[in-house]
Amino acid sequence: MIEIQDVTQKFGSKIALENISLSLKLGEVVALIGENGAGKSTLMRIICGYIKSTSGCIKIFDHSIESSRIQALRYIGYVPEISSLYGDMIVFDFLKWIACLWNIPDWETAITNAAKQMQIVDVLADKIETLSKGYKKRVEIASAILHHPKILILDEPTDGLDPNQKQHIRDFMKSYAKDNLVLVSTHVLEDAEIANRVVMLSCGKLIGNMTMKDFKKISKTGNLNDAFKILSSAKKEKK
Repeated sequence: MIEIQDVTQKFGSKIALENISLSLKLGEVVALIGENGAGKSTLMRIICGYIKSTSGCIKIFDHSIESSRIQALRYIGYVPEISSLYGDMIVFDFLKWIACLWNIPDWETAITNAAKQMQIVDVLADKIETLSKGYKKRVEIASAILHHPKILILDEPTDGLDPNQKQHIRDFMKSYAKDNLVLVSTHVLEDAEIANRVVMLSCGKLIGNMTMKDFKKISKTGNLNDAFKILSSAKKEKK
């Protein structure tokens, strides 16, 4: 699980995150939503150890990101919004390289299982730069689940994908979260609809942390877009 306590992030004079506290547990898909610049990607990068928070504490299964970084990050698989793939590599070689970085003993089985889950078996021998955007995204997710992380963090996983590809990613997230935690940042509220919990940020502040059922109740129609607008507008009116 993830414990976030009073996390604040400043970039110069700009406050990207302000006193964020959350507790996220296994068995959930958690949708992290908010307007552009709300702080979603920044929070994900802090959780994954890419950047150090200005203040506050994050623990992954009781391991501090600060003092027990290696132990904490072993639980995490992360797919950033911007591609982390190497275009000149063969898909299989890329996955093998990632598996070796994780010191996975039975790396061949790990690659086979991940490839089947993400439906990329037919492109394992292809060069990454020749793949469609949908296949590239699935290769990225496959690389993130090779070590069977208990926490999978996905930043805009369906951006630019066609409807069938989007549905496959949504089905995967829902299935993976049965025994793990999936934290997904998205502007596509259809992706958020599969979530058990909604966490909403606005201007670096936490303005919503509730079940999907309660989030839908914010709008009389139960529409996610309406609920999003109402919650974000209410926050702006308080300023």
